[in-house]
Amino acid sequence: MLGPEDLGGNGAEPHPLVEVRDKVVASYQDKAALLKRDWTDEMFQEGEEINEARVAEIEAALVGGLGSDGRGSTLADGRNLGSALDLVGAYMKNYMLDKADAVLARCGPHVSDRGGVWMIKWLNHTSTVRMKQGRYSEALEMLYELEIYSPYNAEEAPEFYETLYRNLGWALKSLGRVDEAAVYFERMAQVAQTHKGQLDWFDCWDIGKLLVMLAYRDGNMERFYRARGMVEDSLRMHAEAEPEDLVMRAKVLDSLAECFLVTKEYPSAEAHYNEAYKLLLETVGRNSPLFGKQARHSANVLIDQERHAEALPFLGEALVVEAAKDAAKVHELLDLVDLIVQTQQKCGTDAIEDLPPNHAALRSLQKNLRARGMDTSKEYAILCHKMSLMYLHEHKLDPGHLKRAVKLAKKSVELLEAHPEDSTTAEWLKMGKMHLQLLIPAWRQLQGESARKQ
Repeated sequence: MLGPEDLGGNGAEPHPLVEVRDKVVASYQDKAALLKRDWTDEMFQEGEEINEARVAEIEAALVGGLGSDGRGSTLADGRNLGSALDLVGAYMKNYMLDKADAVLARCGPHVSDRGGVWMIKWLNHTSTVRMKQGRYSEALEMLYELEIYSPYNAEEAPEFYETLYRNLGWALKSLGRVDEAAVYFERMAQVAQTHKGQLDWFDCWDIGKLLVMLAYRDGNMERFYRARGMVEDSLRMHAEAEPEDLVMRAKVLDSLAECFLVTKEYPSAEAHYNEAYKLLLETVGRNSPLFGKQARHSANVLIDQERHAEALPFLGEALVVEAAKDAAKVHELLDLVDLIVQTQQKCGTDAIEDLPPNHAALRSLQKNLRARGMDTSKEYAILCHKMSLMYLHEHKLDPGHLKRAVKLAKKSVELLEAHPEDSTTAEWLKMGKMHLQLLIPAWRQLQGESARKQ
């Protein structure tokens, strides 16, 4: 191998050929760093504890790489930057969205300095995180930027455009803009067929879900059943193509279950939901947002059949996850807690006494929202009122629940009084004060009984 001394260099300045060689090597290293997705491509379906331990190993590997040359390497080094973006992929698969967001923010300035395809990868990662956080409008803007500023066209980079069009379709669909989503899914299908020759299970799944939604919305049941068949085909195709990917199989099963639920074909819906529930329990564990969502879906099919007592344990599992997750939202938690309260009311106190209490989840919920500065809104005030009702319904499980119910009821009234009054606020404030007035005597009576026993 030639060295600088073989090329006539005197050691003071490198020979031009050495400079060219170094630039070529650096270019290949930079491209390898950009394309690195070793950690992103891991499946993370060995159960919660093993998945978390594996993420910790990956974090340690990145930290070790940052200091491996003894010079305090930073994210300005392409290899470290590529590894950091690869770590974001692992975080996203495990729904560690706060960590993913933090790493992307740290990477942002270094990605901006490099520009080009580095910026495209960063935007793609960031838009995906925003999607998982439920920030669909922000994700959509980033995806539009990707579409506009990509240095490639669909013929030059068909796989990139297939993913881009798919993500644009997802974002628009999540925002309720279904007809616009259909345009991008059609573009996705065209690109996919061009470079793959035919649609694969992923394409059939996405397109089938969209066609089901459009057909049901339009009341065209003949088209609905054909589209549902497409989702069924995608499940079969996935099992044949990627039998080891149990997490994705659970997602497809969930979609198919929903197709049966809307037509009230309960045995099929319940069977598919239950299978998805078991797969996610085994692969990602009870604290994953994927599992929490699945638990709620398992509850939905039972509630639709008026089997309220059977639904409550699933709703409790969903609450544990939603209360502690990174992308917590007050309105989503309010919707879930309200559903739990309604379900408790329908099945009666006797059924509640035999179920696990929700105190730990409610405490986690309040701590999570408080840490994020999300505990001062009118919506949070209404959430406090609903949590107070939950504690009231469960007070026979723990005498301390009445005290907690009173505390939350007071907090609800206090927050509602602090907000400008409109018709909605006035109604909730009226209900909150009435609820508090009924709670306080019951709590004092319980205190008196406890004192007499002592």
